[in-house]
Amino acid sequence: MIKVFWLAFVFSMACSLGQAQSYPQDYFQSPLPAPLVLSGTFGELRGNHFHSGIDLKTKGKVGMPILAIADGYVSRVKVSPYGFGRALYVVHPNGYTSVYAHLKSFAPEIEAYLKDQQQRKQKNEVNLFPDAGKFAFSKGDTIAFSGNSGGSGGPHLHFEIRDTRTEKIINPLLFGYEIEDTRHPSLGDLMVYEFEEQELVSSESYKLLDRGEGQYALAGNSTLEVNYLPAFGIEAFDRQNGAWNKNGVYRIELFLNDELCYDFKMETFAFAETRYINSHIDYGLKDCCRKTVNRLYLEPNNQLSVYQTTPKMNLPQLPIDSAKEVYIRVSDAAENQSEVRFTVKRTAPLNELPQVDASLPLFAYNQTNFFKKEQIELSMPAGALYRDVYFEYSRSKACADCLSEIHQVGFSTIPVQKYFTLKLKASAVPPKVDPSKLCVVSLREGNIVDYEGGTYKNGWVSTRTRQFGQFALAADSTPPDLRPLNFKSGSTVSSRIDLLTLKVSDNLSGVEKYNAYVNDSWTRLYFDAKNDELQLREEDLPDEPGTYTLKLVVEDDRENQTIQSYKIIRP
Repeated sequence: MIKVFWLAFVFSMACSLGQAQSYPQDYFQSPLPAPLVLSGTFGELRGNHFHSGIDLKTKGKVGMPILAIADGYVSRVKVSPYGFGRALYVVHPNGYTSVYAHLKSFAPEIEAYLKDQQQRKQKNEVNLFPDAGKFAFSKGDTIAFSGNSGGSGGPHLHFEIRDTRTEKIINPLLFGYEIEDTRHPSLGDLMVYEFEEQELVSSESYKLLDRGEGQYALAGNSTLEVNYLPAFGIEAFDRQNGAWNKNGVYRIELFLNDELCYDFKMETFAFAETRYINSHIDYGLKDCCRKTVNRLYLEPNNQLSVYQTTPKMNLPQLPIDSAKEVYIRVSDAAENQSEVRFTVKRTAPLNELPQVDASLPLFAYNQTNFFKKEQIELSMPAGALYRDVYFEYSRSKACADCLSEIHQVGFSTIPVQKYFTLKLKASAVPPKVDPSKLCVVSLREGNIVDYEGGTYKNGWVSTRTRQFGQFALAADSTPPDLRPLNFKSGSTVSSRIDLLTLKVSDNLSGVEKYNAYVNDSWTRLYFDAKNDELQLREEDLPDEPGTYTLKLVVEDDRENQTIQSYKIIRP
């Protein structure tokens, strides 16, 4: 009897693992007191990450009430100038956690707690974990107000549902939310890649014609000819009713002669996986041409869990003079579908492939890789690359703002998953330059585009980076610039002014520390990094009438500091 029960249990588990996870359909309510309109979908293809929730429109305004989607308690309160900005995390008794981001403010009791904690710690950026039950809410209670904080590109609510135990993010559209969507996904160009012994030898883009009702066809001949083993990629996006935004799709399937060979489904993933997007997409195409294409095959070190048992480098075994039918189906979360069908035929190549330079070092994705020359050292851990690559290095003359030659370290078209150590020799740096101000910068076409940081020691500047491309040494000895926008010294500040706002900018290393003091007492401040603004709430100023000194202390990552003081009058 026990054996029968155990076999039945194993069988039921196997069946459940083979099917999509079921999620409660009537447990959670809407987080907004308005119809839900999406400006971003779960798993959407973003820069270096998959979108981890859905973005909900707030009619282009801030201040819309944010509602608890079910009974629960606040487990986390976070304030950052980047990413989620002001964010709230609520744990629910059914095993899920809801997340609300880019907020303007929190419910009054949470706001009071936040202010007290910031004052106690004298920290503007905080990550707080209140005791369970300290802030308990019922379904439908107002817990916050929508905003545009952090990395938001406009007023909206970023909303997530997570598994509380594993912290994996789950597509909120699988929980029964009603969002009007009768539109088929849109397909862009089709990419065809050709491989010889798993080495990419060519790629070509083909236009697709929209026949309507989700049906697409190749422009011209419906048969594609290749000389080597083919693989495919496709541009795809989705739109919901009443919204113009180009959102991400839910599922992409590739069939060869009716056999499912690739299955990408955005149901759930872990934050630790998100950077593998750079292997999921054709990264080189995005780097060169700002074109985002889903690869319909997996590179050897693509560790994403969103593929439904798709093998690595699953290339069609296509003998010369043979053909296969290709069927690509793209679906959204509302099960609207678009598809394209065509034939791929392999023919004999006319010319031999050019030989790879055998003198180039081969960086294997599954082992540690080192590179050392007179002016550079590089150490890359195993798993930093998605596939084996031939590593190329060269040097060229310095740019106008550089303090070293420009080092071409691989190519920016090759994505990198993990941080690696890069050291550049400071042999040509003038003696008058303070070594503590030295840093590594990345360049594009000889112009500085990013600050990589770094530490000087024994004639070398060492940093960690997650990209290939051009690098050089530079120095930052210039303090940040600070300029009031809506007040000046001697201003009268009344309750009619919601925020005192200052423009802050830095020439290279970026704002790292920022603090405000009123009559030498620390006062909280918010840094809106995307707009380069420091914001001081009127409510955080003293209530009593009088004249006060407001002092701002701002420091960049190379410890260059700016201190400015202003007189403000409270009527």
